[in-house]
Amino acid sequence: MTILAAAATSNDPSGSLLLLALVASVGYIAACAVWPFRACRPCRGLGRFHSPTGRAWHPCRRCNGTGAKLRFGRRIYAALRNTRDRSGPRG
Repeated sequence: MTILAAAATSNDPSGSLLLLALVASVGYIAACAVWPFRACRPCRGLGRFHSPTGRAWHPCRRCNGTGAKLRFGRRIYAALRNTRDRSGPRG
């Protein structure tokens, strides 16, 4: 019997929690691969802040006016990829 099947059929709740954590982490990894950016929180994805009158605006400092921020998981992936690329020739 495999580990996942044993975790799903066991009466112990820790096996179910392990299976749930595994499914959630695979889902987050898939989301980071498909949608690497999320909306910037301060500007709510608009990339700018409006004045109280609504006529003037200035770009958001956090996202540099793009309205998007790189997801945390995607930042980790990019850092690991860049570390591997800078390690030099293999062999």
